[in-house]
Amino acid sequence: MTERDIVIYVKSHLRRDRTKLVISWMLITVAVVQVTGSSDKRPHFTVEPPSRILWPATRGAYAICHATGHPPPDIHWVTAEGQIMTTIPGLRHVLSDGRLVVGARRSLLDAGTGSSGAVLRCRASNRAGTVLSRPVLLQPVEDNVLSHTARQLTPAKVGGYVVLRCEMSPQIGLGEVTWLQDGLPLPSGYLGPDTRWISGASGLLLGTDLSQTDIQAEYSCLALDIPSSSLRLTTDDSSWLENIELNSIEARAGDAVILPCILRHMTGHSVTWQRQEPGGTWVSAGEGTVRSGTLVLANVRPHHTGRYACSVGAESSPRVLTRLVVYEPLTVAVTPNPLMIGTGGSGHLNCSVQGGRGGGLTLSWQHEGRPLHAPQSRLTLGPIRNHHGGLYQCTVHDHSESAVAGSELLIADRPPRLVATFSEAVTRVGQNIGLRCAATGVPSPRIYWTLDDRPLPSAPEKYSINTRAETLPGSEEGTIVSTLSVNIRSPEEGGRYGCNATNSRGSQAHYARLNVIGQPNIRYLPPIHVKADNDVVVYCPYYGYPIKEVIWKRDDGSIIEASTESSDERGMLRLASIRSSVSGSYSCEVHAESGELAKRTVRIEVHKPPKIMPFQFPEELEVGGSTQATCSLVSGDKPIQFIWHKDNLPIPSILKVEQKSMDFFSLLIIQDLTAAHTGEYTCKATNDYGSVSHSAHLMVKEAPTWVWRAQNTSVSAGAALLLPCSAKGQPSPRISWEYSSDNENWRHILWSQSETIDASGGSILSDGTVWLKAATPEHEGWYRCTARVQHSYLHHIFYLDVREPPKLTRGGGGGETRWVVRGSAARLTCTVRGEPEIHIHWTHDSRPLALHGGGAVETRDINNGALTSEITIAHAGPEHAGEYRCLARNLYGSDELLYRLFVKERPNVPEEVRVSEVWSRRARVTWRIARGALVSHYSLQYRALTRELSNVPLDAPLPALLDTWDTPEVVNLTLANSDLLHVASEGPGRAGASVSGLAPDTRYALRLASFNDVGGSPYTSPLHFTTREEAPGGAPRDVSVRALRPRELHVSWQAPPRETWHGTLLGYTIRWWEVSEEGKGSNERPGSESGASADATSTTIRGLKAATRYGVTVRAYNAAGTGPLSPPHFRHTLESPPTGGPEGLTCTSSGPTSLRLSWHPPALDARGGLITHYTLQYTRRDADPLQPSQDAYIRVQGEETTLSRLTSYAEYEIRVRAHNAAGDGPLTAAQVCRTDEDVPSAPGGMKLIALSERSLRASWLPPPEPNGRLTHYNLYVKDLSGSQEPNVTRVNTCSEADGGTVECMKSLRGLRAGRTYEAWVRASTAVGEGPPSVAVACQTSSLAPARISSFGGVIVGAAGGSLSLRCVVGGAPPPAKRWLRGGNPLHPRPPFHLDGDALLLRGLELAHTDNYTCVVENPHGSDSATWRVVVLRPPSPPGLALLEARPRELELELRPTPRTPGHALPKTYSLHWRLTAQDGEWRTQAANPGTVTLSGLRCGSAYRVYGSAGGPPGSEIAVRTSGGPPTAPPDSRWIQANTTHAKFDTSVWGDGGCGPVALKLEWAGSGAAGARDIPVGGEVIMGGLTPGSRYRVAVRASNEAGWTREVYEFITTPSEGGYAEEVDAPFPATAGELALLLALCAALSLAALTILAILLRRKRSDDAVGRVMTSAEKPGCGTYRAPPHQAPKLPPDPPDVYEISPYATFAGGPGATNGSRAYTLQLRALARQDDDAAPPSHPPCCDEETCVDAMDGQRRRRRRRHYCPDHGCSQDSGS
Repeated sequence: MTERDIVIYVKSHLRRDRTKLVISWMLITVAVVQVTGSSDKRPHFTVEPPSRILWPATRGAYAICHATGHPPPDIHWVTAEGQIMTTIPGLRHVLSDGRLVVGARRSLLDAGTGSSGAVLRCRASNRAGTVLSRPVLLQPVEDNVLSHTARQLTPAKVGGYVVLRCEMSPQIGLGEVTWLQDGLPLPSGYLGPDTRWISGASGLLLGTDLSQTDIQAEYSCLALDIPSSSLRLTTDDSSWLENIELNSIEARAGDAVILPCILRHMTGHSVTWQRQEPGGTWVSAGEGTVRSGTLVLANVRPHHTGRYACSVGAESSPRVLTRLVVYEPLTVAVTPNPLMIGTGGSGHLNCSVQGGRGGGLTLSWQHEGRPLHAPQSRLTLGPIRNHHGGLYQCTVHDHSESAVAGSELLIADRPPRLVATFSEAVTRVGQNIGLRCAATGVPSPRIYWTLDDRPLPSAPEKYSINTRAETLPGSEEGTIVSTLSVNIRSPEEGGRYGCNATNSRGSQAHYARLNVIGQPNIRYLPPIHVKADNDVVVYCPYYGYPIKEVIWKRDDGSIIEASTESSDERGMLRLASIRSSVSGSYSCEVHAESGELAKRTVRIEVHKPPKIMPFQFPEELEVGGSTQATCSLVSGDKPIQFIWHKDNLPIPSILKVEQKSMDFFSLLIIQDLTAAHTGEYTCKATNDYGSVSHSAHLMVKEAPTWVWRAQNTSVSAGAALLLPCSAKGQPSPRISWEYSSDNENWRHILWSQSETIDASGGSILSDGTVWLKAATPEHEGWYRCTARVQHSYLHHIFYLDVREPPKLTRGGGGGETRWVVRGSAARLTCTVRGEPEIHIHWTHDSRPLALHGGGAVETRDINNGALTSEITIAHAGPEHAGEYRCLARNLYGSDELLYRLFVKERPNVPEEVRVSEVWSRRARVTWRIARGALVSHYSLQYRALTRELSNVPLDAPLPALLDTWDTPEVVNLTLANSDLLHVASEGPGRAGASVSGLAPDTRYALRLASFNDVGGSPYTSPLHFTTREEAPGGAPRDVSVRALRPRELHVSWQAPPRETWHGTLLGYTIRWWEVSEEGKGSNERPGSESGASADATSTTIRGLKAATRYGVTVRAYNAAGTGPLSPPHFRHTLESPPTGGPEGLTCTSSGPTSLRLSWHPPALDARGGLITHYTLQYTRRDADPLQPSQDAYIRVQGEETTLSRLTSYAEYEIRVRAHNAAGDGPLTAAQVCRTDEDVPSAPGGMKLIALSERSLRASWLPPPEPNGRLTHYNLYVKDLSGSQEPNVTRVNTCSEADGGTVECMKSLRGLRAGRTYEAWVRASTAVGEGPPSVAVACQTSSLAPARISSFGGVIVGAAGGSLSLRCVVGGAPPPAKRWLRGGNPLHPRPPFHLDGDALLLRGLELAHTDNYTCVVENPHGSDSATWRVVVLRPPSPPGLALLEARPRELELELRPTPRTPGHALPKTYSLHWRLTAQDGEWRTQAANPGTVTLSGLRCGSAYRVYGSAGGPPGSEIAVRTSGGPPTAPPDSRWIQANTTHAKFDTSVWGDGGCGPVALKLEWAGSGAAGARDIPVGGEVIMGGLTPGSRYRVAVRASNEAGWTREVYEFITTPSEGGYAEEVDAPFPATAGELALLLALCAALSLAALTILAILLRRKRSDDAVGRVMTSAEKPGCGTYRAPPHQAPKLPPDPPDVYEISPYATFAGGPGATNGSRAYTLQLRALARQDDDAAPPSHPPCCDEETCVDAMDGQRRRRRRRHYCPDHGCSQDSGS
């Protein structure tokens, strides 16, 4: 971790300084590096050793480790247990530069030091910390692990490509491989599309666009710095007799990967690559670039892992499979990094691991290089102490990789910071005062209090301290708050109080005075001792108040001037950089305001720290001499103590160094010097006031002596060798090496000390050791090691003997592969060199050589001590072909050489020839490659059979006409080896060829012969096959489109030309799509499709949009796919009334009497045509409840209008409907809008009555047209006797009775007696004040007549409710009141009650409708008021009637009930409906009288519906949507059967009008059973049945409305007649289905089966079409014969040539007996309309001649078969 600073802004406390509020911000910098200096840097690896190092038996190993840091770190190699590894001379050398060099493993084994593998680590440490490298596994391996071979995987040709592979031992793993061409490295990786050479993972190399120079070059691969043997490219493709397969390729993430497609002879063919998805499906490889058939992935990632397959040609299935495995490198991350925790805290470190090759992972933690016993990924730390800081590393390793990551724990302590303090205060004796101080810090600080810089005296009666942790506003959590309570008993409690906060990181203090009123005084001041050159600050510890001034004086009485006189620094003496002359007495004087004086003297003593004179040792000191050093004192106060150290440690007594110290100096005496005395000596002088030191280096020269040296050594060539040479002396000796071949003529060895060496050279290590990575004969000779120290030196001479193992080379020229013609001579020669006693022997195909007859082996010596061994074969035959190995061995090793011998002869006839795959226009022929003679090319001949031959059954022998193969109809193909295909699915040793240019649905014959330069083989017997069907090549003709109804189009066509069928037409696909009005559109837009049978020539498309332009195309299809589209035809559908209302209806008020309306046209699919106009319906909502709603209508041409002459501030319900030429659309949902406010009209009535001689009461009715929300009334009252202006009174509220009437009353008091007053009222809204009411006058009087302030009127009440009739009266004297009903007195008994001024009516009934009068009287007058009470019941519910039921809609008529006396008028209507089923929930829809449509219903389901008009619900009616469950065929004639197959025509099942039908078929019979879901609308064929057997079929058909189940029976015909259909892609039924079918069979009783069979046979004999015709009666009449042998299953064409085809087949296994039969099923759905795409009707019968003619026309169809049982002709048109 490098040094970093983390800057933290902390808002400080708010402090009041007298009258000023100071807000300060503190910038606190927390240093990350805590213990070490700021310049120290933790070690960091610049070169880290690898995770694994291979350690061969005779070869050494080495690792490099470099690290940086400050100071420079020490690098050590340690074991897994932490032990430091040391040097073992000649066997293991640990160098100071971080290198670890290990010698040959056998050498360590011979030395007895062990040679097993170990886990090592590199450790770098300095005073800033320690860091460990990743674990290094030193893995022992054998020498042959480092032997690699460059192998050619494909033949090379000029302009072509080649694939090479570096074959390495699996123990090397995913090592780096470098390819060399003629000794020069080729580019590595994938550099771009123009790169000719691409190297990839697993040692693969791809070369493209090869030149002649590339082919003639030599290639080798370099791995682990060891090259392979050279390889020359082979251009002869005949040597590739066996296929080379790469089963698996491993790569690391980020590597370039090349996946070669190694197929035999794929030149000239396109190669496609596919990748297998996790689900098992094959998709295009997608990523990567294909170069010369090889897939190149430039930068692989783990998601590229999977199986890849390459194939030749676009229509072939995968051929060569290769698995790619991509490994993420093992990585480790430790979080958080860094981790900052304060002392005493706790935390966690998390170690997350990614990547790796799997297997057992080992996890461990280390702290500063020391292991921790914590194997978990989560490391818990705490409570934290200072020694816990540092680097924590998480180490993970498995069997092949290791990784390490770390995080530094920073002790995040912070010095204390005071966040709240106290200020200066004044008090008097007898009071208590509290001083509060708060501080934060990590760890939590400790707060202590001082008085005048001294601890508080122990006086509980005066001082009490309360310290606690709490959270202060604006400060950190856990603030330490300390409160000092001072009980003032005397002025002595006054003084300078200090609050000191301290923790391990520092301290902070605050001081302020507490002034106690009293006489001044000064506490005692002890003497002060200080060090010279330092600053001194002394506070005068005075108390008392008030104080005028505080001054300091010297001994001579002179005053020391103070720089400032603030309250904080009053009484402070500041002396800067004091000297000895400053020593003396100083006096503090305190002058009070009262004139009193206090004085105190303090003594200041200045002292000096020690200072010494530098010294040094003489330079020319040798062993045996003597020396001394004097450490003299220059200045300093005594006493002085002297201490000597050597190399920062006390001087060991073994060195016998004498030390003599006096008062002013110390003497160091060394006699009889040795090399151990060399070092750095330090003298340190110390007194009570400081210390000082000085160091000097002592060098004792010493002649060199040997530490270790090499001896005479013998080693095998290629082995690693360490030749140690080390000496000691002073100065350190310099090592040099010399070499001589004869021990006389010496030359210096100029090998460098670089970290890497080539295999042929050597290196001199930093400790003087010679390191030979691989000894060679050139290294043999005399070596001299010289150790030199200035003029002294040492020599050591030894001999190195290098023994050479055998080395084989080929003789006679040529490479590994040798060819010879059968019967000629063959010679194989190998030459060997090496140490004597070489043994040579040969093997043939890994067995000892045994030559039969004319063959011999000759071994002889040649020049330079070499041997040659030669095999001679006089007459080579097939038995001599194979692999020959020449093996040589001596005492120092072995070697071998490989020859491949091939014997040429006339090739054999191709064997196992078969047509493996057949397409519509090509076929693939494969055969087995004979291991005998070489084949240079093949001759393939084929021809199409004539019409006569094509009608011959497949098992019939071909006529003699096929013996003539030289006619023009015969096509001859010559297939070179480069033209052949490798078909992986055919197994090894097979070749193939593709025959193209064939015609669909045509029968062919072919034959094959092989050739080479010796001759040719006979042709094979002719092989015949039939090509598959192909999608039709022509479009339907004479297409026409007509519009019949608003949502239908009628389409008619004629079949395509017969020559374009390419098979049997199965039907037609009709596609249609909407077309914009701007243009005809494109038939590539999304559309809909339906189907029609093969014999249909027209169909009707339903469910379209009205008045919409559509494009229509028709295409034919057969079993192979669909043909081209016909040219599009365009037509408009007819218009229909709109099905939806306008959208987005909005309204805004444009004034008090108008509304602005706008809307959008209905949705496009709901317009039904061109919208001509709109009708706007609006109704006022707050109209008179006793009057029916008055709907108004206006006609609008656009999408907006304005309604005018409306009522102000009234709500309106607005609806819109659209119209087109075909009719009217539905109304939209009601939109409620309100007009703006206006000024109200005049109030409706006005009364003014006298209450007394000084008061009146005014009453009035609200305006009949309030035109808004009334805010208040202004009551105007004027005295008619005077001329003053009227008095205006604001009235805010009015009372409202139960019946809805509102009356306003206001009493006028304080009037003059006998005066006449006039009153009138104005109403106001938010807009303004309305016109005045009628003015009325009244005179105040003490004899006022009886009058009524209330107004009568009409009141409407609901039956069962209540009403209140309020009659407010006035007069003097108070009048008497009585009530009349219909003119008759009304007595107050239920339901009539008197409630104050009101008559209360409860439990209203219709009979209560009447006139009610209030009559009042007094001696001066009478008055009356009448109310008309009307009682109404809720509106009657409307009636409902069903108009039309559709599959998912119901059209109802809502009929309002005629108005009945006593019932309210209906204002709104609603419909309520639910499913009749128990789980049905009621749903509600607003409605208007007339036609109402309920949509979104379930087909064929029952519903309950009722209506309401805001009152009680109406009567429920039961309705049902149209449609029902599927309808079954009436009998089993929809099933047709022959001997082994049954055909089911599912199109006869009706959907019941409720859409799609799901069919489930269950069958049982002849010991077999099964069940399967099948499609509807096509035909299904079940195969594998037993001839002459009875079967029962149960069919369950279901749709949205329900299900139908029917059981049928059929009998297969006997085996002497009938037909058999092909089964293209069967798949087996499940075990559960078989068990279900067996259980069904077991449930059938034997008696029922017998009776059923008899009945069916009688019925069959009665029908004229039931007899079975034998082959003798009707020879050749449409009988389909199976081929004599089981033909191979043909795979389907590629997915892009298929569409959905209308047939389904399922079959039982042909070999089933009495046991269970395995059934298979293949489904293809047929799309068709309900009634327009039905299959053609079957002819009832035909005679033999008609049947033969029909069969002749359909003879070559594969999917359609005819048969004529007993003159009855049936046609299978959908199979």
